[in-house]
Amino acid sequence: MDDVGATYDACTDKGVTITSTLGRHTNDRMTSFYMRTRSGFLVEYGHGGRLIDDERWEVQLHRSPSLWGHRTPPALSGCRI
Repeated sequence: MDDVGATYDACTDKGVTITSTLGRHTNDRMTSFYMRTRSGFLVEYGHGGRLIDDERWEVQLHRSPSLWGHRTPPALSGCRI
């Protein structure tokens, strides 16, 4: 988890475009953020995703993509990402 935070700081320090702030997904419980590469691709960088056992998995309904975070930074709120 420290690597995710340190990478988030390094990206912001170096001017990498953060398209979605730190947050945690409801479905896989991964804590992550999204950034845009120089070539325009979005990359998710995260830690702690849940491992799924196909033998025991049950379908779930999630009403929100994130438990918290994953917000569009104010500088991008008017942009399509």
